[in-house]
Amino acid sequence: MNEEQKDFLDTAKRNVDRLSRLINDVLDLQKLESGKMSFDMQENDINFLIEDVRNTMEPVCTRKGLTLSAERAEKLPAVTLDRDRMIQVLTNLVNNAVKFTERGGITIGVEYKDGENAYRVFVKDTGPGIKQDDMPRLFQRFQQLETSGSRKTGGTGLGLAISKQIVEAHGGKIWVESELGKGSCFIFLLPVMEQRSRPRV
Repeated sequence: MNEEQKDFLDTAKRNVDRLSRLINDVLDLQKLESGKMSFDMQENDINFLIEDVRNTMEPVCTRKGLTLSAERAEKLPAVTLDRDRMIQVLTNLVNNAVKFTERGGITIGVEYKDGENAYRVFVKDTGPGIKQDDMPRLFQRFQQLETSGSRKTGGTGLGLAISKQIVEAHGGKIWVESELGKGSCFIFLLPVMEQRSRPRV
């Protein structure tokens, strides 16, 4: 197989993978919006979830020359959540940060807000930041921001919309804080006591 044929196969594989991600994302979003997605709600230590995502995503960051660190909180109360879906949210946020960050690093962290009886989970980066005009549409479906070079970063444009739906299904809320030239920080609050178990069907 010559180089041209290898390039063709690599391109075909990337397109197939992208189409597969798009189909899965659309199906997830439809289930979430229709209330038909079930959640396996179990007690979890959110520090373990953050470490799991860090270990999974660290090679992706390393290949781009970025660091990926985790800031964990001590003596956190257990929280009831769907482990797989919350890992999906964190992975979406880290993937998003990797796309826009060219140098520096990304941090995943958690704090317990005693006054709100909730976790404050965040993913912050050293990327270019987000324009204020772009923020209202960040969590809308099929929205893709452009880099400073007016180039779209790829992806399905559904990751943040899905993350928002999952967080809200857990009784939480998600938002972004950003300033041009100073990076972005995606944050979600996850209530501790208000969770209700729902078996997976």
